[in-house]
Amino acid sequence: MKKFKDFIYDKNDIIIAILIMAAAALIIFWRLNVILDYPKQFLAAEEPSVETPAENPDNDGNPAAENDKPESGTQTEGNDAETDQQDASLWQGGVLTKDVEVDVTGNSASAAIQCLIDKGLFEDYAEYQQICEENGLDHEKVKAGTFTFKQGSTKKDIAKEMNWG
Repeated sequence: MKKFKDFIYDKNDIIIAILIMAAAALIIFWRLNVILDYPKQFLAAEEPSVETPAENPDNDGNPAAENDKPESGTQTEGNDAETDQQDASLWQGGVLTKDVEVDVTGNSASAAIQCLIDKGLFEDYAEYQQICEENGLDHEKVKAGTFTFKQGSTKKDIAKEMNWG
């Protein structure tokens, strides 16, 4: 027994250091996907959005000039109508009509909620903020990660699931 006590006494610093390293390794392994996604988020936040001029020819057969403004009531992007149709079919009677998976990332609450806006779950950040306030939630406490919102979920359900407060 004395030899065992002497061994523990002599080696306890090393044993504690090994336990700390093992705990750190487990935490890093557990969150490796988040760690590896960080450069993508950082680069995406820095990239300026570049809009290309419309490539529809005008009456002379020339590509449309950058300074030409679209007529009122026309779509400036081809996917706007597609997105509107997708959003309309996503919600019916205030509930989701299908399961929606969203990867929520960002360095701020507004950046994270933008992921939900892009999927058509909210119209804008103000709508999310209003729903949070109506339900006693802090709109700035937003979880990151991959979420699947089930068919039949309401905007209130989504806000509650996204909130960590």
